[in-house]
Amino acid sequence: PSGSGKSFLVLDMLQSLASGCEWFGQKVKQCAVTYIALEGEAGLAGRIDAYRIRHGATSTNIRYMVQPFRLLNDDDINELVQAIRAAGTGDVVVLDTLSRATPGSDENDSKSMGQIIAAAKLLQDLIGGLVLLVHHTGKDASKGLRGHSSLHAALDCAIEVRRKGDRREWLIAKSKDGEDGASIPFKL
Repeated sequence: PSGSGKSFLVLDMLQSLASGCEWFGQKVKQCAVTYIALEGEAGLAGRIDAYRIRHGATSTNIRYMVQPFRLLNDDDINELVQAIRAAGTGDVVVLDTLSRATPGSDENDSKSMGQIIAAAKLLQDLIGGLVLLVHHTGKDASKGLRGHSSLHAALDCAIEVRRKGDRREWLIAKSKDGEDGASIPFKL
């Protein structure tokens, strides 16, 4: 849900991936990351500073982008792929958030969601890495992701972030080739 700490958690994970450090006790493979902040851009610098203060440094293996990006626009995809290849930061690409990356699309429509899934898959194929989508739950968070159910079905993995007051946790809501349900508390 909005305000749960999704972007903070993702940025923490990306720092671990970029530096090759464990994340919540899990081993990671060091990789190059591109983070596209399409929502909450004004708070990005503060989030990075908070990480630096807490951990002493941030990885230089992450490229941050705050320019508009449309996942359903072939020119935007091609320009992004060219920029990623030039910078060498395409192992993991994050779109934060899916809604902002697909303006004007109807997340509830199966055809529109099919186009979104196909575009994310195309981007993944072109970079030869992982595309991570930050997305919101619907009005009723217990029902999972907002929009058409084909999105959840198409995902290899889904991490859900929950908040109740100051208590936050992330859990593996779906893991195509692993166990679901593991839950881990975190603090901002």
